[in-house]
Amino acid sequence: MTRAVLVLAILAISTAAPLVRWAAPAPAPLVAASRVAIAALVLAAVAGRDLRAVLRLPRRELILCAVSGLLLGAHFGVWIASLTYTSTAASVALVTTQPVFAGLLGWLFLGERIARREALGIGIAAVGCALLAGGDVHGADGRALLGDALALCGAVTAAGYFVVGRRLRAALPLGAYLAAVNAVAAVALCGLVAATGTPVLGFAGEDYLAMVLAALVASVIGHTLLNWSVRRVPVHLVALGILGEPVGASLLAWLFLGEAPPGHAVLGGAVILAGIAVGFARLSRNGARAGGVDQETTRSRR
Repeated sequence: MTRAVLVLAILAISTAAPLVRWAAPAPAPLVAASRVAIAALVLAAVAGRDLRAVLRLPRRELILCAVSGLLLGAHFGVWIASLTYTSTAASVALVTTQPVFAGLLGWLFLGERIARREALGIGIAAVGCALLAGGDVHGADGRALLGDALALCGAVTAAGYFVVGRRLRAALPLGAYLAAVNAVAAVALCGLVAATGTPVLGFAGEDYLAMVLAALVASVIGHTLLNWSVRRVPVHLVALGILGEPVGASLLAWLFLGEAPPGHAVLGGAVILAGIAVGFARLSRNGARAGGVDQETTRSRR
């Protein structure tokens, strides 16, 4: 069950980068802000009465929820900006190096151990990401290097977001949590748009359509399923699954935007898939492991 959900989540989030490209020339802050704002509205409607649980949170959990939202906003802000400076393949490959950071943060804050086989899978997949981004690294100019740096910052903030979300898995229903963190991210990013004077009007209808689709498909569907998974398996295993995103994003960019992936991207994609296979080989069928659903989580759903 967990594996099937993760596959669907990866397919959904793989649409994000091509949709951001499609939204051009809309500026990155506007694309990021619109994505989380639309997602927050939809998720709030879905969560309904569960949103009351946010108001009942103790102060510590409320602060963690706000931190998670700020990390989500930072992730989208820097990653979407990276697509302005570097290629789709390089940006998505670098932002999905988050298993390295997720493993470290999960070990530091959640006490989750990384088995040797899982570490090997992460290592193999990381090599695949390096191959995917290799062409841009070797021929990089200042703009491409800035894009690569922004994508790596996106990896760190995404890892932090998933770690905090796992910490809050028993505190809030999933729908209420996602609505709350997207709302916090929306406030932060809309504030950035206002502070920087980023234009919000005057773009083509298809640009706005791309923003809406990014919110509904990549955020509402993709990120909801990822957060569903992160409540059931260790953070770094979910992050490892996300390493399939460069493959999906590169294929979609090729099919719909004419960005044909170079040879190193094809090779890198194959290596990424091998790493995912190695890392997930020991994941049980029901998706529950030492870091899976605990009794506290089960009680919170009753």
